[in-house]
Amino acid sequence: MTEPQPIFFAFTRSFWAGVFPALLALTEVVMTLGADPGTAGLVADGIAWLAGLLPGVPDWTPAQVSAELVRWAPVYALVVAQQRSGAARPYTINPRAT
Repeated sequence: MTEPQPIFFAFTRSFWAGVFPALLALTEVVMTLGADPGTAGLVADGIAWLAGLLPGVPDWTPAQVSAELVRWAPVYALVVAQQRSGAARPYTINPRAT
């Protein structure tokens, strides 16, 4: 049996569907720990701004985006756990890995 070859972390579903959103949510939580209730951090501000640029996307306030990031954080963790269960290929930071 051959060893599984490493894969660049940004080429994986578990990164884009789990790790990346979880990092955004964690960053938002850490940034709002010392803030006034009802305020949002830079992540929520950026997402709300980007959503405002897209046609047909409802206008969300940064506080609404922040609340949704925190609310969905456990789902991101489950996605990562499901994607990385079993015989997964190891991650690498080398973008040339396939």
